[in-house]
Amino acid sequence: MDIRIFHSVNSGLYFWDGIAGLLVDGIHSGKEKGFSSMPEFLAGQLAKRKGLFEHTDGVLFTHQHPDHFQRRGLKYLLDKPKCPCVYGPALPETHALIRFIRSDMCRVQMSGAYILAKDTVHDGQKFHDDPHQSFLIRMGGETFFIAGDAALTAKDAADFAGFYGGDVDAGFFNLYQLASPCGQDFLRILRPKRVFLIHLPFKEDDCFHYCSLARQVARNFPTDLPKVEILAHMSWVDGKAAHWEQDKKGEITDGLSGVAHQRSLF
Repeated sequence: MDIRIFHSVNSGLYFWDGIAGLLVDGIHSGKEKGFSSMPEFLAGQLAKRKGLFEHTDGVLFTHQHPDHFQRRGLKYLLDKPKCPCVYGPALPETHALIRFIRSDMCRVQMSGAYILAKDTVHDGQKFHDDPHQSFLIRMGGETFFIAGDAALTAKDAADFAGFYGGDVDAGFFNLYQLASPCGQDFLRILRPKRVFLIHLPFKEDDCFHYCSLARQVARNFPTDLPKVEILAHMSWVDGKAAHWEQDKKGEITDGLSGVAHQRSLF
């Protein structure tokens, strides 16, 4: 993949195409739910609009649960000059170019990224009525699927498959989606080249043993599907960093080793 992708923690993902940066579910709390708060290092960058956030042109949220979204942190970003575009289902702060395709699906454009946003049902009966969307992102000539916390179905896969033409370069899923037969059938229809497992907390926050469960899912994954890759926290996928990160001699990497990442500033 040519796109540079950074994974923080929980479901936080950042995409850089050489010109613009897109952040997905990257401003959050979550420790109260057995996940992790936004790392202090990145929260500090957000407060100053530096580092990663100096290069953030669009912000997406799949839904507004605290392990994916935090309003106070988003406010910090939007209070700065040159605010990025923002989009999320039922999100008041949304200000992006939106074109509805049908009642449950729209196309969102922001900073060179084209996002197919589709209403999907959040996994878990008590969350079924909470606004939630999954995204198919076309950016820099590559296509990525973001599942959020959806209970994925074959119908969802058919709606997403082939929308931009060509292959889906990578999909990002949680452990329950990858463990379920319905989620695996979804993958057989969407057919992403690479399957990444995300939505895991830092080790010290892992009170429900999600990381152990994730390793079990990866070991037992069907052999007819792509190998599951569990993304390391606070790292660039395949070790390929954005050029501005390299120019600063590993600003993000340096912060990982010397800064406590657990406490959020927001």
